[in-house]
Amino acid sequence: MNFPKKKYLIKANLKNINLVKKTINNFFFDKKIVFFFLLDGPPFANGELHIGHILNKTIKNTLIKIFFLKNLLLLSNLGWDCHGLPIEQSNRINNLFFLSCRKFVCKIIKIQKINILNFNYFNYFYCYNTMEPKYESLQYKIYNFLLLKKIIFKEKIPILWCLKCCSSLSYSEILYKKINSFSFYIKIKFLKYFIIVWTTTLWSIINNQSVFFLKNQIYIIYKSKKEFLIFSNFLLYKVIKILKLKGKIFSFLKGIYFFNKKYFFFLKKIIYYFNKSLFFYNNNYLDLTLGSGFIHCAPSNGVEDFDFYYKKTKIYNFYNRRCFIKNNIFKNINIFFFSKILFKFIKKRKILLKKHQVNHNSMFCWRHKKPIIYYLSNQIFINLNFDYKKYKIKDIIINKLKKVKFYPNFIKFFLKNMIFFRNNWCISRQRYWGVPILYNNINKVSYYKNISKSFGSQIIFYINKKKMDIFDVWFDSAISFFFLNNNKIIIEGKDQIRGWYQSCIIINFFIFFNLNIEIIISHNFCIDNYGNKLSKSSKNFKTLDNILKINSDEIIKLYLLEHDFTKNIVFNEKSFLSANYTYVTLRNFLKFLVNNFYKFNFKNVKILIFDLWVINKTNKFNKIIEKLYFSFNYYNAIKTIKLFISFINNTFFSRIKNVLYLNKSYSIIRNSSLFVILYILSQFKKILFPLFFYTYNELEKFFSSNNKKITKKKNISLFFKFNQLTKNNVILYKNNILIKKLKKDILCTFKKEVLINNFFWNWNKNQFVINFKKKFFFCKISKEFFIKKNYCLTKLICKSCLINLFSNYEEVKFYV
Repeated sequence: MNFPKKKYLIKANLKNINLVKKTINNFFFDKKIVFFFLLDGPPFANGELHIGHILNKTIKNTLIKIFFLKNLLLLSNLGWDCHGLPIEQSNRINNLFFLSCRKFVCKIIKIQKINILNFNYFNYFYCYNTMEPKYESLQYKIYNFLLLKKIIFKEKIPILWCLKCCSSLSYSEILYKKINSFSFYIKIKFLKYFIIVWTTTLWSIINNQSVFFLKNQIYIIYKSKKEFLIFSNFLLYKVIKILKLKGKIFSFLKGIYFFNKKYFFFLKKIIYYFNKSLFFYNNNYLDLTLGSGFIHCAPSNGVEDFDFYYKKTKIYNFYNRRCFIKNNIFKNINIFFFSKILFKFIKKRKILLKKHQVNHNSMFCWRHKKPIIYYLSNQIFINLNFDYKKYKIKDIIINKLKKVKFYPNFIKFFLKNMIFFRNNWCISRQRYWGVPILYNNINKVSYYKNISKSFGSQIIFYINKKKMDIFDVWFDSAISFFFLNNNKIIIEGKDQIRGWYQSCIIINFFIFFNLNIEIIISHNFCIDNYGNKLSKSSKNFKTLDNILKINSDEIIKLYLLEHDFTKNIVFNEKSFLSANYTYVTLRNFLKFLVNNFYKFNFKNVKILIFDLWVINKTNKFNKIIEKLYFSFNYYNAIKTIKLFISFINNTFFSRIKNVLYLNKSYSIIRNSSLFVILYILSQFKKILFPLFFYTYNELEKFFSSNNKKITKKKNISLFFKFNQLTKNNVILYKNNILIKKLKKDILCTFKKEVLINNFFWNWNKNQFVINFKKKFFFCKISKEFFIKKNYCLTKLICKSCLINLFSNYEEVKFYV
């Protein structure tokens, strides 16, 4: 009886960190190596990492290992974003503010680095952070170049403004939520009539500078009990229903009538500015599904109003950056409190017609969860409508993006649209912790570049007594693109499509006039049971140390890769049960293979047809896995591994157990089945390397111990022959026919496919045929010469019944 030996255990060696360094040194690369560079989008150094960051790192780590298998060196890095508001808020503003920020950042970088190394990721080419003096000086160098090319401009434009941090925001820092708010119908006096104006922001009425109308629209003069009201004919029934008007239509007006007509605002007695008359303006983009056909225009509180109005006259703004009103009467009153005062005022004067509840999308700051407004302020922008040889820069960028591969494909559509509809990019922020920004002083910028190279950018705040704006965080992190100009691959979360992806693409294009990006991959988030995203601001996650106490890092990686990362992954402690089950089934499968592989005769190997069929199936399985790996379908790859294990268990293991346990130790049947085990293990070693790191190392030890036995033999083993021939996907199995005599002539002439053919034992119509390029070939069975397209079968064949002549009594027994 040949009982299995206990070489391989179910439990893996899951805490040996030194394995990472050993495996990197063991890889053999050819002379012609293609270098790729996997750029790590820097996370904020403002707290401990959560499982969402680990999802990002595991996807990157598996891709590095997949490239290793194909002799492609994929270099990676670790980066940290060290500037920005989260770090500023965690430190008090005092004399030692910059030192305390630096200490805080260094402390958190150490914690995050330990968290990442606990998961045993490897091949990190270098580490960087945006706080380094060399990095900051490079930032000034790039900024100086953009200033010289006149791509950067300064202008007073309404921008997104956070009320809590009193600073400008980018489009990537906005959340849209549906809320219940109020819309107001207000009447404004025009000659003897009253025009109904509609607005959702009552506080913006103080910045009113005109009223918009449509010239082609027909307007109604509606006679109510006391007054004449003017509104759009298109919205007649809607306005009457909301305002509950009682009366009749008095007359009609065409929109052209309001050209160059003036009106007086109801705040004319309170604020001096409104003593002058204001004009009506035609706006063709007016939405007739909302309001009353007239909309009040506040250019300092809206981008569309500003784009239409800024060429007309000077634009005023009646509140400061902290959103307090500057006028003498309402001085230092918050705009939201002012809206309550104004509501009482217009209600008392009977100017308000209706306060109507509306459900609509509103903008919120993603960090503070507070509402956002548009505020008119001087900011520094990068011009994306910059012309180059009669073409706009953003059109050239969109054209270059066609060459880049995207996964999933719909990201391409989103990224193109975001760049196309973006006219400029605001790179200045009104904060303290960051790299200070200058404008229209190129000599000073070069001076700051040299100083920051040795002392860091924070010394500029001590040299300059004036308060300075700082660079946007996305501008900081986009400069990490300039470290290597090789083929770059980017893998980040879905939220970076409008953030880091855009900033990298724009700045990289302005410097090199090309995109050095090969692949852009995006993944979704890890969410809790309630569907909320795991984030540092909400603190709805467990620390990685607590998770690693319960589960090993290999099982956590397996759980993350089992799911489709293009969709949200629900992270829960109970959900690890499925990953544990798959891991145990795989370990049991390998345990059976390894423990039963002993007393294998490396000299004489004769393979049975059923064993050849199993080998052919493993070849097909290997090709499918390779396709799935390079199409980034890791979850489908794990599914196919599970299916293959169940297939082998049902077909191969059920038939092989009697052969392994009951036959003689060096019999032909047992030897052929052992060869299949060896072949499956060799294929699994390659397949499991990207996914299961520790199991790969254990298989590596198994093969290294067996290789010593093989090298002692004088003859070259079949396994080494097999490895030599599989470089061109060619497989040769040793047999009795013509192999020894024709070895020199024929070895170079095999085709890429090897198939099996047998009349009675033909599983799934597989054929095992060797094709030769020689014009004539002599067969010992028929004793005839074969022409070009004929084939020689590797098994002896009887002409009468076309069944294989069995070479051994044991083989006959097996088939019976």
